[in-house]
Amino acid sequence: MNDNDEKLLDHEYDGIRELDNDLPRWWVWMFYITIIWAVGYYLYYHTLGIGYTSHEMYQSEIDPGWVRESGEAPKYFGILPEYRSPLAATEAEKAALLRASGVRRLVPMNRESDTTTYVLSMDDATISAGKSIYQVRCASCHGPAGQGGVGPNLTDNYWLHGAEPSDLVKTVRYGVPTKGMISWLGTLKQEEILQVVSYVTTLHGTNPPNPKAPEGELYSQ
Repeated sequence: MNDNDEKLLDHEYDGIRELDNDLPRWWVWMFYITIIWAVGYYLYYHTLGIGYTSHEMYQSEIDPGWVRESGEAPKYFGILPEYRSPLAATEAEKAALLRASGVRRLVPMNRESDTTTYVLSMDDATISAGKSIYQVRCASCHGPAGQGGVGPNLTDNYWLHGAEPSDLVKTVRYGVPTKGMISWLGTLKQEEILQVVSYVTTLHGTNPPNPKAPEGELYSQ
């Protein structure tokens, strides 16, 4: 009888017998490491709140002005903060969880809190750079000539969120999520935002073909 005979198990299929071999030690240690890694990952990202989750990283890239808030959450054994995935809760439960349990959330900067007065530069280089950005980032919604499409017409005297240069800058910076306008703060540099807004101001009164109907309030010039 050889060693393999001693390791033979009763399990047999299609004439093939199974051997009771020990797993390689490197495989066993890798298995232990994955368990330790999983526990550390859970604590680091979901319980202790040290690291940023992929959702939080995405939000911070989209809008660097977003910050994460923490509250006093219920704790396991009085030590570890309780984690509950927002994906497992209803909308009402999410809201209650944010208010009562202190589950981390991202809070956007409010454009109304931005009291900066933005000054535009209207030199040829700025306008040219702004036009390039507009054609890549904005034309799909506002039309290549600013005539409007999914977004409003940028060439008439009607504006949804203010007509002053600072109003336009804030609209581009913070977006208008309820209208489908995303925040470009995490994508465009401040200089690029000023450039594209400078270009947008040159579109006023250009009378492009097939303009979208006016939206918003009438601003006199």
